[in-house]
Amino acid sequence: MSRLRSTPLRLTATLVVVFVLFTLAGYATAYLVTRTSLSREVNAQLEQTVNMLRAIAEPDEIRERIGEIAAGAQPRDLLLRYTEPGKPVLGNLTVPIEASAYRVIGHDAIPRPSSTLADSYLAWQGPVGEGRLTLLVGRDSLNELGETFAKVLLFSLVPALLLVTAIGALVARRARDRVEAIRSALARLTSGHHDARVTISGRVDDDLGQIGVAVNRMAEAQEASMEALRQVSADVAHDLRTPIQRVAVLLDRLDDGSLTDSARDTIAEARAETAHIVATFQSLLQIAQLEGGQARASFTAVDLASLAASLADVYEPAGEESGHRLEARVVDAAVVSGDRTLLGRLIANLIENALRHTPPGRIQLIVEGGPSPVLRVVDDGPGIPEGERSRVLRRLYRMERSRTSEGSGLGLSLVAAIAELHEATLTLEDAAPGLRVSVCFPALSHSVGAGR
Repeated sequence: MSRLRSTPLRLTATLVVVFVLFTLAGYATAYLVTRTSLSREVNAQLEQTVNMLRAIAEPDEIRERIGEIAAGAQPRDLLLRYTEPGKPVLGNLTVPIEASAYRVIGHDAIPRPSSTLADSYLAWQGPVGEGRLTLLVGRDSLNELGETFAKVLLFSLVPALLLVTAIGALVARRARDRVEAIRSALARLTSGHHDARVTISGRVDDDLGQIGVAVNRMAEAQEASMEALRQVSADVAHDLRTPIQRVAVLLDRLDDGSLTDSARDTIAEARAETAHIVATFQSLLQIAQLEGGQARASFTAVDLASLAASLADVYEPAGEESGHRLEARVVDAAVVSGDRTLLGRLIANLIENALRHTPPGRIQLIVEGGPSPVLRVVDDGPGIPEGERSRVLRRLYRMERSRTSEGSGLGLSLVAAIAELHEATLTLEDAAPGLRVSVCFPALSHSVGAGR
């Protein structure tokens, strides 16, 4: 159905319909003009014969002329009957018929063998001289005209229609393939595959070729920009991590046992902040590495259900300690293609995010099976306003109410980066109350090797 909705095919179908309608209109116009002309000729022949006989003054001469016309006329072309009181009937129509002037009658109304008659006649009946004339002019040419046009239509329009349809379908298919190549490249670019390019086929100087070239240029610029951004992020995180670690070492040296309790508390706070900064830079580095996409090469088949069940057991004590009830509802097996360590980090971040930002209550960890497995983490906390849901996936972004809680604003950013690496769809929804985070994974490729 998607092919039938494609613009090239719809344009082709429109042009074929226009061609058919235009051709039919042309044939219909030609048929009507020709039929009108032939009908006028039949009328003129009938009027000419009637006027010629009415112009003769002598009755004997009228009878003589009618006899000559009847002797030389074919029944298909002309039938006539002339009667005078007390005299023999003249003409090739021996049986009387009733006909009004300029009336079309069929051959079935004439008492003669149908094989010798035309399909229809134009009739005239009225007084001529001292008698009464019945005159029928055959209209076979009009009937043959319709048959001729039908044959011409059949043997010219149908082959032309088939040829135009075939050529149009071929052109539309090539255009559709080129449009599909552009659409596919844009979809891959949107999903984070910055190396996606449009395969240019056909002419480069037409509109589709120019669009393909423009998309490739945009992709190259976007890839270069993202690579520069990743490199800057990685360089900053890497260059600052080492000095901060040195600060942590210096703080350890400073605490030599001779400090007051107040100084020790200050050093402990400084160590905690330093550890937090190091963890933040470590997350930034990991996000930059994930955006590079190199981890895809080591993907294997991972049982998401087993992994989620294991992490639920790990975080259950922490949840009980903070007043949360962690419930795991997983299927027997839900296999996805990915990196087991990164997927574990994704699940762990979602659980920790729920534990950190929601009041004591229930947290559900759900894994649904099927061709495209789905991981869900649902809590009954305050949730995230709809206008904030796209923002919380940004690096270092924190909502106003979360600024006083622990965290760096990179937990959901890392989840988004891992989901994008695995080509999974991440959605944040209202759980009424609370937040529902869903990660829908693509169907497992048969080429992926097994792994636990």
